[in-house]
Amino acid sequence: MPTSLHPNALAVSPPKETEPKLSVSSCDVAVANDQVAAATTAEVTTASNPSGKKEVYEEHEEKGMGASTSTDNENAKLQQQQDRDRDLTESEEQLSRDGLPSMKSKDGSETITPFFEFSAKTWSTFAHNQDRLRLTEEELQQCLAFNDKISLEDVKNIYLPLSRLLYLYVHSRHDRSTVIQQFLGKSIESTPFIISISGSVACGKTTTANLLKYLISSWDTNPKVALITTDGFLYPNKILHQRHIEAKKGFPISYDVKALMTFLHKLKNGEPNLKVPVYSHLYYDVIEGEYTIVDRPDILILEGVNVLQNGADYPTIRNKVFISDFIDFSIYVDASEDNLIQWYIDRFLKLRESTFSNPNSYFHRYATMPLEDAIQIANTIWSAVNHENLIANILPSRNRANLILHKAADHSVDRIYLRK
Repeated sequence: MPTSLHPNALAVSPPKETEPKLSVSSCDVAVANDQVAAATTAEVTTASNPSGKKEVYEEHEEKGMGASTSTDNENAKLQQQQDRDRDLTESEEQLSRDGLPSMKSKDGSETITPFFEFSAKTWSTFAHNQDRLRLTEEELQQCLAFNDKISLEDVKNIYLPLSRLLYLYVHSRHDRSTVIQQFLGKSIESTPFIISISGSVACGKTTTANLLKYLISSWDTNPKVALITTDGFLYPNKILHQRHIEAKKGFPISYDVKALMTFLHKLKNGEPNLKVPVYSHLYYDVIEGEYTIVDRPDILILEGVNVLQNGADYPTIRNKVFISDFIDFSIYVDASEDNLIQWYIDRFLKLRESTFSNPNSYFHRYATMPLEDAIQIANTIWSAVNHENLIANILPSRNRANLILHKAADHSVDRIYLRK
């Protein structure tokens, strides 16, 4: 579980004394912060048998067998027990490393966890035989967020099975609605199926959201899919300034939660032509008078760092309905904090060479900053803002997710956790 920051591995030497000292204000710290058909039983890697080894229970008839066979049987049973003990230990250690809830059963024979755990290899076998990836390399590039790295093979092995799982969830929800209509004896308005995608800054939420929007739109049922982010529900910069919380942008306190809740309430009630404020990453602010129209989609993908949080995370509205009450399926994109830091710095430097060079960019002052200073600024922003938000607000909500995609250093998904 990433609970500590290791900035020394990434930090650079401070500027020489003869150079102007780097000054980082609370506003500077706030800036640049935009920034889971079947496998065989032996292959299914659950939290109680995460290594994927086959558990073979062979009962040999001892009739006619000599002492050697009996000894072999005892040795085999002993080896099986040792393998199971090792698997349980590895499972508990892996769950612990990933920060997921687990404990040993009372007799110590298994690891108790609310999640099934799958390797990427096993997960890839869950795609339906009829599923075909129609995504081209060019279309994939359009789905990728800035500086993210995912191949078509990754989409086929990870995101296509996830699309199939979501299809089954949506179909199941439709069946449930039919039951309710039959019980009530009247038709009821179909409500959108809401999928939330959460995770830290720089984890790849946007890429996941874009890929799922493409794959879901390609279902044979041709659903109407909408995608929005919670960025539009941030308070405008002027309000953040008035409340002296510019450096808390992206924290729970910086969102107009009531506006977001009102949107979700109206969406679930089937109201048409709902307005979602537009957020500009160029100007780093909500654009006054500009909106995205969401008109009764079949499926809504909601992306944001705060979409898994509940009333416990917002004391002023505790015991009231909250975002998670409207979510039908939740996904958390996970990675170690060391990887998140490196991805954040890589993105910051890439933006420095591109978007920041736009004179209209809120981040323009970083465009000509020396490389060492830029790396130091990115480290400072992560340590002062993103690390605190991750530990205090984002990570605590991870275990509420229906599915967790754990990413390795190369951005590939190496483990998947599916809530039981």
